[in-house]
Amino acid sequence: MTNLLVVATQDEASLRRALAEVVPVPQGKVDLADPHRAERDWGAPVLCTYRLLPPGDLALELDVTVEAGTATGLSEAGIAAGLATRTGSSVLHPAQIGMPSAYWVATVDGRSVRCRLEAVDRDEDTAYRVDAVEEPVADLPGANVEVLSEILDREHIETPVADAFLAGYPTGTTATVQGHVHYALRAWERLVRRMESDWSPSGRYRQDLFRRDLEARDDLASAAGRVGAPYAEGLRSAVAQLDAVYREYTDEDAGCGRGGAAEGWWWRRCPRRVPW
Repeated sequence: MTNLLVVATQDEASLRRALAEVVPVPQGKVDLADPHRAERDWGAPVLCTYRLLPPGDLALELDVTVEAGTATGLSEAGIAAGLATRTGSSVLHPAQIGMPSAYWVATVDGRSVRCRLEAVDRDEDTAYRVDAVEEPVADLPGANVEVLSEILDREHIETPVADAFLAGYPTGTTATVQGHVHYALRAWERLVRRMESDWSPSGRYRQDLFRRDLEARDDLASAAGRVGAPYAEGLRSAVAQLDAVYREYTDEDAGCGRGGAAEGWWWRRCPRRVPW
């Protein structure tokens, strides 16, 4: 089942035609109904229940079920993109990263844009507001345009150097040196791997998060003398490997991290391609 949200209202005939073209099946094979309709063709290869939404940024909620084998290889993103093109309206679908607010917008001009969605309770019903988008979307003019920090932190990035060291290092609460090392080493590696891959997977980053990651490197410097003899050399080696990558993809520049003379050398370097 696919759950989609449509910006502009659609009549049943237009919506049925669009679904039939996207899947594709004959229009007579699309069962389209509101939640109150009792008679349904439950054997249809495409079932769509639509709900009119209260006033807000979005007009329709669609629950779409496509029979297995009817549309081989057609993804949720593909259905959303196809509907956006055919209805002349942006269509939202969940980002599938475990955050209720994280959605993608399939735009009429063929782009996929990340967005932050907020539910608004109105008279015992739920409306929706698109709070922010990462690129301008014509039919969502009220949304702020910004890079979504919560999405950046959820993006999957491999941290093999940190993983190798931390596999044999004790865990602890966030207030302990162990907790600081577990967080800071992974944060530092996530930053250098982003640089190494030209800021993949999104191609974007934020300067406030860059500074936060430099603070993680500060934590590693302060923890170096407190991890205990069995682990000190391993931590130094792991940090040195990551520092080498950081140096390779940065240049001397005092204005990027805005570090002072008393701060670590990493504050006085700037990415060769600034992604914010």
